[in-house]
Amino acid sequence: MSEVFSDPKKEKIYYEYMDQTKIPMAGYHDNDGKYIKGIEDYLPSAQYDDENQGKKHRTIVVEDIRDNWLRLSHNGRFHAILATSSIPEAIYYYRLFKEIAQDIRAFPLFDPNIDNNPGAVFKEDGLVELLTDYNNTFGVNYTIPTFAAYKKDLSLRLAHKSPYSNIQNDRSKQIDLLIVVDQMLTGFDSKWVNTLYLDKMLKYEGLIQAFSRTNRLFDPSEKPFGIIRYYRKPHTMHSNIEEAFKLYSGERPYGIFVSKLDENLKMMNLVYEEIVSLFNANGIEDFDRLPDDISARGKFAKLFKDLNTYLESAIIQGFKWSMR
Repeated sequence: MSEVFSDPKKEKIYYEYMDQTKIPMAGYHDNDGKYIKGIEDYLPSAQYDDENQGKKHRTIVVEDIRDNWLRLSHNGRFHAILATSSIPEAIYYYRLFKEIAQDIRAFPLFDPNIDNNPGAVFKEDGLVELLTDYNNTFGVNYTIPTFAAYKKDLSLRLAHKSPYSNIQNDRSKQIDLLIVVDQMLTGFDSKWVNTLYLDKMLKYEGLIQAFSRTNRLFDPSEKPFGIIRYYRKPHTMHSNIEEAFKLYSGERPYGIFVSKLDENLKMMNLVYEEIVSLFNANGIEDFDRLPDDISARGKFAKLFKDLNTYLESAIIQGFKWSMR
């Protein structure tokens, strides 16, 4: 998702060199347990974290979230979490959403303690800014000393719990996106959260815990699965995901990952062909009526349900009908 270098010439030369030396994109352990570095191990952290160098990366991330928001959130019905790597980064993201994605109501949550370390003033300014915005948006009055109450109020909104049990019917009381560093990635459950955006590296139990924030039960016709989008060192993250689920779910973790778009489209076509065959066998053309046979109707109902399941998944993954 992100661009590795701001200078395209350097990027081209770098990858050509890495390709010639046969270095893999993601690092791995060989048969002797020795770690072999991949291309992504050589990426400087400033590429993602630095205020200036990282801004291009963060801008691309926010643009991706903004441009796909209505599709992934089911027109704003569901909420999302964006996990970042540091408190300064969470603040940068918060300000960036206000700048280029104002239609997404985003608020950050992080440790509010202020100390004498470098960056304390930046953090305090960020806290004052987010609390001021939250107070003005929802007509409340939280301050840094009452930050714990802000956290509780925010989490109740995100989970649609009392006093916000029915806010799905009142857009003015909702938040769309929670920006965090570590908080809420474990222990927080809400069936109204369906997407996790990751701009940080996770491994093993931390990865499993974070992913689980998106899979709380809901009406399967509206939330057939949780969605994960990761932006940092994607090849390494893909490897981390495979390792984590292999460790905790065995060699073949059935049912954990949904089918990709191409597989869903393939299954849609196969089910459609079965429906066509069913109607043809009952002497019906152009689907102008249901079969008279009760068992045929029952089979059609099942096939149509299957077709709709694959279609709903494909739409979330970006499929669009094309009318000719």
